[in-house]
Amino acid sequence: MTKIKEKTLKNLKRKRFWPSIVLFLTFSISSFLIIVIGIEVFVTYVVGSKIMNQSEVAQETAYVIEQKVQYGEDIPHAVRYANFYLRNANDMYVVDEHGKCVMQVGDTKPILEQYALSVVGEAYEIYPDVSGNYSGMPISSLKDIFLLNMSDIAERALNYSEYTYYETQNEWLKEVIVEQPYWVHVPADLRGAQLYVKGVLEIERQDVIYVLYFGALAFLLLFLPLTFMFVNTILNIRTQHQMSRVLYMDPVTGGHNWLYFQQAVLKLFSKAWNRRKTYAMVDIHLVHYLNYISCYGSEKGEELLESMDSFLQARIKRTEIYAHNSRADFGLVIRCRGANEEECKAYCYKRLRSLLAELAGLQPEKKLHFHAGVCMLYPRQKERDWLVFSRKNADVEQLFNLANTAQQFNHVESEQIYFFNEKMLEQRRWEQWVENNMQSALAAGEFQVYLQPKYNPVDKKLVGAEALVRWVCPEHGMIMPGRFIPIFEANGFIRKLDDYMLALIAKLQSEWTVERKKAVPISVNISRAHFAQAGLAEHISRLVDGYGSGHNMIELEVTESAFFDDKKVLIDTVKQLRAYGFPVSMDDFGAGYSSLNSLKDIPLDALKLDAEFFRGEDEMGRGEIIVREAISLARELRMKVVAEGIEVREQVDFLVGLGCDMIQGYYFAKPMPVSEFEQLMARDA
Repeated sequence: MTKIKEKTLKNLKRKRFWPSIVLFLTFSISSFLIIVIGIEVFVTYVVGSKIMNQSEVAQETAYVIEQKVQYGEDIPHAVRYANFYLRNANDMYVVDEHGKCVMQVGDTKPILEQYALSVVGEAYEIYPDVSGNYSGMPISSLKDIFLLNMSDIAERALNYSEYTYYETQNEWLKEVIVEQPYWVHVPADLRGAQLYVKGVLEIERQDVIYVLYFGALAFLLLFLPLTFMFVNTILNIRTQHQMSRVLYMDPVTGGHNWLYFQQAVLKLFSKAWNRRKTYAMVDIHLVHYLNYISCYGSEKGEELLESMDSFLQARIKRTEIYAHNSRADFGLVIRCRGANEEECKAYCYKRLRSLLAELAGLQPEKKLHFHAGVCMLYPRQKERDWLVFSRKNADVEQLFNLANTAQQFNHVESEQIYFFNEKMLEQRRWEQWVENNMQSALAAGEFQVYLQPKYNPVDKKLVGAEALVRWVCPEHGMIMPGRFIPIFEANGFIRKLDDYMLALIAKLQSEWTVERKKAVPISVNISRAHFAQAGLAEHISRLVDGYGSGHNMIELEVTESAFFDDKKVLIDTVKQLRAYGFPVSMDDFGAGYSSLNSLKDIPLDALKLDAEFFRGEDEMGRGEIIVREAISLARELRMKVVAEGIEVREQVDFLVGLGCDMIQGYYFAKPMPVSEFEQLMARDA
């Protein structure tokens, strides 16, 4: 695939739901911490306010005792007085500077040696009572008693016994469900002695309910955005999976599409251990599918393709790949087992034979026939005369095209499976034959000139012709240019053929002049390979002069592709040719995305519009605009315009209206031998 396709695919496949998951988890953790911290702060406030209230009573007690001591009373008498005076005072415990008890009011005392508890934010020191239930472990604050037993306290707070009678709901709320004794150290001037006053932390049912209410409210406030984010994350994940499924789903079969096939094959071959195995790229083709849908309808045809897809899904192994390619073709990559290449090929053949037989039985009442083309992919495959293959940089489309080429090769009903190497070897043999016989064919005159007339579209007069080559071979008969010209261009023989054709036309023009026949300009193609030759203009001039032909009667056609090679050399050569009197035209203008800048720099006499402008469904639509502008441009640059490939009257009328100078095509005449052209030229005269 191209880099643009790969980039687009990566953007489509990128997992965009991960940011949503991270955001959801972050918000969830933050919400949990907010609730926990909020509950702790609220509990701290509740416990702290209760201790503060009792501390005020303790301070009042300490104040009375301190006043008595300052007036000369001893500490025991002062403590008894304060206890009597204040009534209902809490238990008290006084020790001297050595920690020895001086006075005790009540049955319990603080644990001064082991536990020292302080209330956060308060100036009082809090100590546990010997009767308190602290589970034998130190606690940093009285609020921890509440927090550590929250579940038990909450259960008691919400319990409403039917055997307990409460006159009002307020009584139920005010019921104390937790009582925890503690001692507070109260600073006082008692001649070095230390005063401790006992208090009881009482947690009422309403305190717990308030805490639970706060927690529930905080949870509800955070639950809505949390739920929204959770649902959004799930939807993003689901959407991503749906997009992936749609991205890789074939609209006809509902199975894998070709994009999935390409990605899966590349992934398969990217693994090192798979490069040591033998695979086969297979194209399975349903023969006469168009006839099937013509008889039974498109819907039945798609149902057949769906059943083929389901069948392949059931038969293909986990490490193999399949997908629907085109209308009646499926692509497969299957594993081939064997000790050597021949055994692997035999295994592949046997397995495909079985697959095709089963496919043919999908609809027993109808006769289905299948062909398969195979391109074998051996491990560590080296360059051969028919394939160069690299697992790491595999071109999936090219490999399938090779299998498809084999699938289309000379099918007969008795044979269904074809391997790509046989077809390519045949093509290689043909190329070798051409190269072996091209020199002798040139010497024997087997390359013959055919002329296709050019007409003035207004008066229908013959005004020129184009020289075309045909290989008339005693062994193969008439060989069209498409079978040998590409080979000549690849091996460089095209330059000799150009000279040969140019010499024949120069000789022909000279003969017409001597015989005083009517002569018209003949255009000859000069291949792009010829422009690499130094002194091309002088070479052509000497060749034509050798036959005594006029330069103005031989037009040199340069293909548009030549304009994209060495531009400076091309410009210099064209100028020299025109200086020698040769008209020069651009052939197939528009076939290769013409460079308008080249028209500015290179002086030309004519533009030859490519035949594709006049073919297809858009003959008089967008193509009409392009042709009109091209002709207008040519006129502005003082160039003639030749339209080739014209086959119908409507095209001729359209070009006449635009002022096209010459028309070449089957509407007027096909390419013909020189003798027939001379007769045509004589009649026209």
